[in-house]
Amino acid sequence: MLKIVKKGRVFALPSLEEDKDIIAAALADPDAQPMTDEQLAQMVPIQQLPELLKKLRK
Repeated sequence: MLKIVKKGRVFALPSLEEDKDIIAAALADPDAQPMTDEQLAQMVPIQQLPELLKKLRK
């Protein structure tokens, strides 16, 4: 399926079956596991990074 966005870019989106195959392949890779809920909770917006770096350098 093709998706066209406002700026005229065209993206080829996978079908539901292809998407299932992609997810299964990703989950089968031991070196590229999805992030856990705890890891996701620790993430901060990139806009806060300079502030966090200042705190770490003190």
